[in-house]
Amino acid sequence: MKETDAIFEHLNQVHRDAARSTSTLRVSLDAKAPVLIGPFSRGGKSRLGTAGADHDFKPWGRLTPFGLFLPEPKELDLYFTPSKVTSDFIVDRLGEWWEGNRSRFAGVDRLLLDLDNGPEDHSRRSQFIYRLLRLARAQRVTIELAY
Repeated sequence: MKETDAIFEHLNQVHRDAARSTSTLRVSLDAKAPVLIGPFSRGGKSRLGTAGADHDFKPWGRLTPFGLFLPEPKELDLYFTPSKVTSDFIVDRLGEWWEGNRSRFAGVDRLLLDLDNGPEDHSRRSQFIYRLLRLARAQRVTIELAY
């Protein structure tokens, strides 16, 4: 489909431009499906030697994983939340990560965020955009969104 090809060609160009820039850091952000926590058998396999329950039961809890991935150095930071991943959760984790890692990336003044355009990080999601603007101002960094 022409439109889809154009979208991916544009995204590929944005990624190539970021790779050539010493002042841009590409960061991919994504959440996955919630994971039930409890003594599930997982097909009888256990990394710790703990036997799984042999019947259905109520899980102890549920955690939703969220990843912050740097494609160039191939680094992944994982975060978990017992609730849904929200715009605030995403920007809070990004802000905490940037504050803790900024010194590693001397000269970087632009973050290119790869996003999947999900409900919590959609480009028309006002809370997400508002929080990113506040983060960009506070950290004096340019943030570009790539969907």
